[in-house]
Amino acid sequence: MMTQIKGLAGSAGCVVGQVVVIHAAKLELSSRTITDADAEIASLKSARTRYNDSLGQLVQQARTDGREESCAIFEAYQEIAQDDSFFGQIEDLIREEMICAACAIERKRAETEAVFLSVDDPYLQARAQDINNVCKEVTCEMQGICMDDPFAGVNGDRLVVFAEDLTPADTVRLDRSRLAGMVTERGGVTSHTVILAKTLGIPAIVGTGPMLDTITAGQTVLVDGDQGMAIVCPDKEQEEAFSKRMAAADRQKAVFDGCRGARAVTRDGVPVQVNINSGDREGMDAFEPQYCDGIGLFRTEFLYMGQSDYPTEDFQFEVYKEMAEKNQGRELIIRTLDIGGDKQLDYMDLPQESNPFLGYRAIRLCLDRTDVFKTQLRAILRATVFGQVKIMFPMIVNLEELLRAKELLRDAMKELDDRGEAYNQDVKVGIMIETPGAVLLSDILAQHVDFFSIGSNDLIQYTTATDRMNERVQYLYDSCNISFLRSIKLVCEHAHAHGVYVGICGETASEPRLIPLWCAMGVDELSVAPALVGRTKYIVGQISAAEVQEDMHTILKQGSISAARSCLDEILGRIEL
Repeated sequence: MMTQIKGLAGSAGCVVGQVVVIHAAKLELSSRTITDADAEIASLKSARTRYNDSLGQLVQQARTDGREESCAIFEAYQEIAQDDSFFGQIEDLIREEMICAACAIERKRAETEAVFLSVDDPYLQARAQDINNVCKEVTCEMQGICMDDPFAGVNGDRLVVFAEDLTPADTVRLDRSRLAGMVTERGGVTSHTVILAKTLGIPAIVGTGPMLDTITAGQTVLVDGDQGMAIVCPDKEQEEAFSKRMAAADRQKAVFDGCRGARAVTRDGVPVQVNINSGDREGMDAFEPQYCDGIGLFRTEFLYMGQSDYPTEDFQFEVYKEMAEKNQGRELIIRTLDIGGDKQLDYMDLPQESNPFLGYRAIRLCLDRTDVFKTQLRAILRATVFGQVKIMFPMIVNLEELLRAKELLRDAMKELDDRGEAYNQDVKVGIMIETPGAVLLSDILAQHVDFFSIGSNDLIQYTTATDRMNERVQYLYDSCNISFLRSIKLVCEHAHAHGVYVGICGETASEPRLIPLWCAMGVDELSVAPALVGRTKYIVGQISAAEVQEDMHTILKQGSISAARSCLDEILGRIEL
């Protein structure tokens, strides 16, 4: 019987394949008291050592195969497995409560997961899964659970894996020459399942919810990674239609890929800078500067997450320097620490808040904890010697905050002067426009900065008073909301009146139906996910900004979201997308 499965569009592409089901390992996690804590801890340490050694082998295998991104993932897992602070707390639980290692690991895992999942950043939320995977695999190692090759004994050369979730180590056990796609019940669009699928160039669908009980190994499946949909046991008509879509998708992808290295210029000669977003070690290692104009948003939170104490100035400097050098003279916008009430870290001792998205976070925290802020500013300033590094302050809502942040930046500069450290004294400074307050004050703020970057995800959230993590109000969180679109237009007008350029980061920067509108409004830069650079440049090159300006006035006068969306889709139709 035909079954349709819907999830999140993780990795693009279409494939017809055969179902292979991977069931999660059955771990024994029930609470069990012990009599010898030292023996239990010794067993845990031994398991960590064996697991770390196996990761080392996977690193070497990935490096031999030329899979640097996979290599970086395994190295990240090694960092977690070698984290004596994290596992030291597990050992403390074992000693204090005389419970088994598996139970102690599970308690610490759940506690840490809650911290990371509270982070309002998809990249950092995905790191919760890294912790989960390492904890699971260390427990497997302790309990002697081995994962066999799931393709063993399976015929066919286009196999699609269905699983609750997949770890990077899981994927290494798969025969890459036969792996055609992945579908998982859990995971987000920034999960390692998606990262690896994109590396392999195969479609992936994640976050489907429970579905393993509805399918059987060996069934035929159609996987559409673009739509986030899989059809199990399709009929002949569906297969034929899907084959046509596959051919069309392949042709379109080839066109997009051909645009990656080109400049993005509209048909009437308006240039648009296409940057990428970056914010984790894997993204740094996989960065390909020749395919973008720079980095429009370099998130620094990953340097603070998972640490037992604040990262030092030298540690941060080395990361910023590495990225500036890799960028080869292109723009690198480093966002200062955007963490706070919704991103609880033990060593920061932050207050619990009833509404953290409106609380003690981002620039508010940094202006309060000036030593932490100036440490980061000094590290960024030192990196300006090695590239076109710019500084961006998040969550600015009034002029007083901006002026105070710039004052602390001057203090950091003086401290470097006193130490004889080199830096670019003319470093460019910008802010993120993320709130209606910043939008309405953008004419004033523009007089004190070099650039704006519109954080569209948060701006939609705050404009519509919608928690984008709350499923019950997702219908209100809409990128075609007229108030949001008018806000972008107002910011562009105010910025350009003062010679300030405007960028957009967040999902809307690469949303096909909105790209023509951004060009018409005069947005100077779009910061997108690396995989979407080619598509974004292609769309820019297909439209005339002047022609779309006529549509823009009609769109901004619409009373309903659906009417605005229809107008935007009509523009896309003209360029046959």
